Amino acid sequence: MKAIIASALLASAVAQESPPLRNRYRRDPMSPTSEYCTLHKAALLQIPGEHLREDFVYECVESNGVGGALVMNSEQKTSLGDMIGNGALELGVDQIDIRRAKRSGNKIMLPNGKINTRKGRGGGSGRRLANVTGKKPILAVKVIDVNGLARSESLEEISYNIFGGGDDLVNLKSQLFDCSFAALEVTTDYSAFASDAQMLKINEHVTDTAPGVMEATIAIDITQNDRYTIHNAVTAEVNRLLGFSLPGPFEQVMYVIEKCYVGCGWAAYAYINSWMSVYQSNYYYQPGVQVHELGHNFNLAHSGGLDGNTYTDHTCMMGNPLYSDEVGKMCYNAAKNWQLDWYGGKGTQSQHKQLIDPFQTLTSTVELVGIGEYDKITANRYVVIKLETGTSTDIFIGFNRAAGPNAQNDEADDEVTITESGNNGEGYSQSYLKAHLVAGETYTYES
Repeated sequence: MKAIIASALLASAVAQESPPLRNRYRRDPMSPTSEYCTLHKAALLQIPGEHLREDFVYECVESNGVGGALVMNSEQKTSLGDMIGNGALELGVDQIDIRRAKRSGNKIMLPNGKINTRKGRGGGSGRRLANVTGKKPILAVKVIDVNGLARSESLEEISYNIFGGGDDLVNLKSQLFDCSFAALEVTTDYSAFASDAQMLKINEHVTDTAPGVMEATIAIDITQNDRYTIHNAVTAEVNRLLGFSLPGPFEQVMYVIEKCYVGCGWAAYAYINSWMSVYQSNYYYQPGVQVHELGHNFNLAHSGGLDGNTYTDHTCMMGNPLYSDEVGKMCYNAAKNWQLDWYGGKGTQSQHKQLIDPFQTLTSTVELVGIGEYDKITANRYVVIKLETGTSTDIFIGFNRAAGPNAQNDEADDEVTITESGNNGEGYSQSYLKAHLVAGETYTYES
């Protein structure tokens, strides 16, 4: 198929579960404690100019809440990627059979051969933690290590930096609210989500002077331990303090640590379609990093640029985000906006998102409105066009209006953007910016 996209800038400025083993076998001391673990994918955000061996890692969390990196061969890794890509496996929900796996420290080593899976309720007790509409309860945890290493900011300052207050005008809460045009509201009032017993424990540790933030002291030295050991220790301590297992009534939980000392190169990391994100150093208070990491929790993948690299789409917070405390007014790209339940709904559920099949309609003319001015949209105008290719990899077209919540966008201001993404634009998939057009320019896509 060949599709020619012309920009006239009409865009308004305005695997099935395996059968159970018949005979149980004796576990050796290196066996995991669970028969199944919930499959997760940790996406790590590389600090510009620093080295990161890999930007994502498959991990598994056992029923006791302890996670570890999955060690597998290249064929198994490819197989997992394919199952996630075609929707057969859902990250953060479905489970892997580890009855014949071995655990060594923070690693779960799978035996060679087919990976057996089963549908599961995952780590969120059946809740859809990637929900992106309505009120979203989020908790932040200030981590203190055994030697007292912790961020210097008070609980109140951390609350301001994440949830707003005082003179902090751009933060996680404000940017998600503004990008979604009020479809999503972060809340630190947990009363509608927690039981009475849970609220009693929460109120012991989260005060009105620092809404949404508690502290947890872990019995390990963060200068001597890797990120797995640290976040596992934080999870265990928060579980103990609150008297229930995370995420509990929260949809997302953010861990704030003083600094990374072992296995670094990352500013933050988060789990896809899940609840946890972890921030080191001052990156926790940068709205661009916050919105990027919560994007992963919302089941969004990274956004690559024209050069084909992972993070280099600077029209989107899922590329390399804005690194600043008060500069963070940028949202997501057209492919992500098709996937998200914003701007009237997911995909074709919205009257302002249109699917065009060039096999059926040879020529189409549409008028686009940038999401930065979604509040000015009218009938028969669109924020995203999906161009059907006949495969699971499709083209998504938007107008990158630098206004409103997208005013500090970092690339292709006020241009039409062409983005390619897989999984039919309906789920987790790395996207790539293919072109951005000004008036009179064209782009030809061949598949």
